[in-house]
Parts: sequence; structure tokens; C-alpha cells
Amino acid sequence: NLLLFLYELVNFVIYNMFIIDFDDTLFNTHDFKYERLEAVKTLGVSEEAYWETYKQARNDEDGTFTYSDELHAEKLGEKKFDKEKVLEALQGVNNKMNSFLHDGAIELLEFLKQKNKEMILLSLGQKSFQELKTRESGVYDYFDRVFMVDDTKEHILEKIFKDTKQDVALFINDKVEETKELHNAFPNMNVVLKVSDNFSVEEYKKGGFTFFKTLAEIKEYVQEKS
Repeated sequence: NLLLFLYELVNFVIYNMFIIDFDDTLFNTHDFKYERLEAVKTLGVSEEAYWETYKQARNDEDGTFTYSDELHAEKLGEKKFDKEKVLEALQGVNNKMNSFLHDGAIELLEFLKQKNKEMILLSLGQKSFQELKTRESGVYDYFDRVFMVDDTKEHILEKIFKDTKQDVALFINDKVEETKELHNAFPNMNVVLKVSDNFSVEEYKKGGFTFFKTLAEIKEYVQEKS
């Protein structure tokens, strides 16, 4: 019993901050993209044309994130599709943004909010499009600070950890390789990953971080750890 108590004590963490990713963590971006594909297919856009133009709209030559409805519609317009109708179809999917939240997203955010610790949304993508998604899906107002970055998350974490110890922060993300790079830069940061449809469970196992398939499990994990 003493050993168990000591083990639990060592594994107990007082989190003073929750840093949470949006795409494929709280939000099912995978399904969101495919729903948009189905919407433009009705206009004759092929799967190949959709993904080709999606990639063109996603990043510029420097790798900066540039994706927006307007830019994607413009790229499809260059392929002789009706730009205005494409834009209308894409925006039609935006109207049901909250339906793409992962199960348990709001419950997790409400649970974390009750802890009265700082909550930070750290999202990678073109600023106005990320703001649209986070606001329309209903998660934006749960956060004390919101960072939308179009290059990398590292410089934001540097800014955050100037004033906060790394070991009291919990970072909730979905991407294994990105998390490895960030954890190498900030080795004392606590990490838990949400499994995304974009990666296999094997990749998560190899990554070496604690991971769960659902946000409900992440909520339980935080409850047990803190």
C-alpha cells in the first residue's frame, strides 16, 4: 500500500495550464474535408481535382498555411469550375461546423474549465479560416488565450514558457511527429495524444507518448493524474 501511494504521488501532476490543438484533436478535420469533397462533387469536381487544388490552396511556396474557402474556390475556378458555386458549396458545409466536433469535445473543455487553470488553444492554419472553424464549432470561448499560427507552433510555446514552467502544462495534440519535435524543444512539457484517422495506432505506439482513442478517455486520464 505504501508503494502504491508513493507511485501515485510521483505520477500526480498539478496542471496549471492546458494547451490544446484544434484540428483532428477537438475537431474531426478528416471528415470535414471529405464532406466538402462530397459537396463540390455535385458540381462535377472530381476527387483528383479536389485534392490537387486543396494542396495548392493549403500552403504557399514557403510552406506557410494559406487555406481558405475563397482560395480553394479560386484554384478550382482556374480548372474551369464555377468559382462562385464552389465557394457556396464549401461554405454550406461550414454552416454545420459544430457537427464535426469529436464526441466528448465539449465535455472535456467544460471539465478542464472547471479546474480554473489557464486554457490555451494552439491551432495551426490560416488565421481567419481557423478562427471561423473554432468559433462556428463552439469551442473558441472556452479558452483564455487563442493562438492561430501559419508556420509552426514552436515559437508560441517559447512565448508561453517564458512565463510558465513546462512541467505544469499539459499539451493535448494528435500529430505524433509534430509532438516529438515540440517535446524535444520543451522536454518537461506533459503530453497526451488523441488518435486521429490520419495515422495508424502503430505510429502512436512507436511515438512513445500516452495516447487515447477518445476525448472521454483523455478526460478520465486528466482526472486521474490531477
